[in-house]
Amino acid sequence: MEFVSNLQQRELVAEEILTNKELIIDYDRRRNSNREALGKLKKDLSKEKKVWVNMGDMFIKMPKPNVETMIKKDQETLDSEIADIRQVMKEKVVELEKLEGGDGSKSRAFQLKGMTP
Repeated sequence: MEFVSNLQQRELVAEEILTNKELIIDYDRRRNSNREALGKLKKDLSKEKKVWVNMGDMFIKMPKPNVETMIKKDQETLDSEIADIRQVMKEKVVELEKLEGGDGSKSRAFQLKGMTP
């Protein structure tokens, strides 16, 4: 019975890891579309004072500086969400390795942190 419980735990953790990967991909796509929108605002719509924005299921004409501020805030939120999800994924990978009978040494490479200037 303990074997079945261990398999269930492993499957649950592995499913959470895969779900988090898909969530990061979705957030990254949204972040890229925001980046493209900021570029479009700066280059092609540089002379416009108001621009059309799709908010949910409707289009609204808003002042360009407000739109840029909204997009930049969304970018910051997405960046922090992606960082948080990546941290959770690192912890889940270590947990999965331990459930599979390892000591966590193989997944230590996933816990590396980037150097800051």
